[in-house]
Amino acid sequence: MRLNHVALVCSSEQRADAFYEGILGLKKIKSFVLSKDLSRQIFGIDHECPVVVYGNDQFTAEVFVAARAPERGAGFEHVCLEVQDRDAFVKRCHAMEVAVNQIPKGDALLTFVKDYDGNLFEIKELAGELTGPSG
Repeated sequence: MRLNHVALVCSSEQRADAFYEGILGLKKIKSFVLSKDLSRQIFGIDHECPVVVYGNDQFTAEVFVAARAPERGAGFEHVCLEVQDRDAFVKRCHAMEVAVNQIPKGDALLTFVKDYDGNLFEIKELAGELTGPSG
């Protein structure tokens, strides 16, 4: 099994561009509008919604552009990304005014960032070749 994409909500395409292109370094692949009919059938939301797809050869994000994000759940939802250089990534976040939360856990340091609309990302340093789930 392989992850195809994650879907998240952002309040504007400009904010999505700043985070997904500017911080994560993903490319904008395409944009489309989810029709009102499909939106209702899939999500129970009765309006059309612009969607922007960002990605690279390892990760794809479908970003639904909605002026108001839906209510958040219990707060455990997040996406975990592996980056080549976590310190450089954290510096880029600070430079672009993205809050970084680093939490000591034993000898490790857990790193979390939120995009401009509150979507939570755990950031790990790439440990080597990706061979599958590591748990």
